Formats: sequence, structure tokens, C-alpha cells
Amino acid sequence: TNAALDHKQLDCVEYHATGRQLETAGISTRVEEYVGEHRKREGKRPVPGGDDRRFVEVWEYRQTVARLLFEIAAEIALGKQCLRDGREASPWGDDIEILFRIVMQCQIIDDVLDYEQDLSAGLPSFVTAAASLHQSLEWTGQASRYYASHVGVSQANSLFPLRVALYAVSGLAQLVIRISLRRIRRKPPATPERFVLRSNGSINGGRIPNTF
Repeated sequence: TNAALDHKQLDCVEYHATGRQLETAGISTRVEEYVGEHRKREGKRPVPGGDDRRFVEVWEYRQTVARLLFEIAAEIALGKQCLRDGREASPWGDDIEILFRIVMQCQIIDDVLDYEQDLSAGLPSFVTAAASLHQSLEWTGQASRYYASHVGVSQANSLFPLRVALYAVSGLAQLVIRISLRRIRRKPPATPERFVLRSNGSINGGRIPNTF
């Protein structure tokens, strides 16, 4: 589905085989609803190559797509009949918050590695969001540190394995970003703009993406 919506090459054989598996499992209707909701969100995605406000828009877009995946997973796990029920009954707790952060760190890694492909295809990502590649990587690094922070993360002993996983994937995301910054071999701005988290929930005048 992602390949089709991004106008990339689609393996039709694998696509239809997966569809038959979902039908056998009895969840094809719910997945079709998810595809429809996903298509709506992709139809409103921001264009790449902007300023700090555009970066915030892309950040919100990335989170919205990931949020939809968590909703369909909760819906299937709880046996609900529609995405709305899935949202209302979604067991969004401390464990899901950490899983969500792990997924977003993986998304950041994917965006850095697929930068050239996303740029040529005109797709919005953490790294194509800004007109300057260097600035995008700087802001992407800040987004990664935002997900890696302990703010809003439970310190319960039962969640220790998930916190370790988040720590590991966050370190990998930061490493990938640093390597990419070195590869472009461009002198960073003398005073790079940084996101400022304000008490009213905004970043540099733009709205901070919602967390769960």
C-alpha cells in the first residue's frame, strides 16, 4: 500500500497473496478500511522543501501515519468493528508510548537512508522537509532526541526491556544522522536555528506534533 501511494513499483503477486492471507484470517474488511484512511492522510501530506514550519508539518504527518497503524493494530487485537471503536478502546499506556517512540526512531532512520529516493520522488520525510539538507538533518537530530528523552516515559521495572530497546534504536538513529552530516561535508550555519518548546505547546511558533 505504501508503495502504491508513493507511486513506487508494486509487487502485485505479493500484494494479492497478502490480501488472500488477510481474508483467510477474517480481517480483510478492517484492513481495507485502514487502506482507505491511509489514502486520505496521504492525500493531505505536505510537500517537501520548506522552512521550520514545514518541518513541523512533516513531523505531524509522519506521526499521523504511524498513529493510524497503531489504531488498526488495536482494533484487530480487541476485535472492534471500526477504526473509531479502535481509537476509543485503544489501550494506549506506557508500553504503547515507548513502542510508538521506537517506531518513530525507525522512521527517522528510514528517512535518512532513503533521502535520495524520497527527494527524487518528491515525498515528504524528516530529511526532505527543509530546503537545506544540512538543516533538515539538524532538525531531524532534534526530533530523534525528543523521542529518546525520558520525558513522558514510565520508569516501571516491567517496562525495562522496552526502555532498553528505545535506548538502542535511539542511539542508532543518532549515529545514522551524524554519519549523514559528515558525508555532506557542508559547513553548518554559524547560528543554526533550534526548536524551542514553549509552554503553550508550540515550536518556534509552529504547533508541536501531538504525542499519544
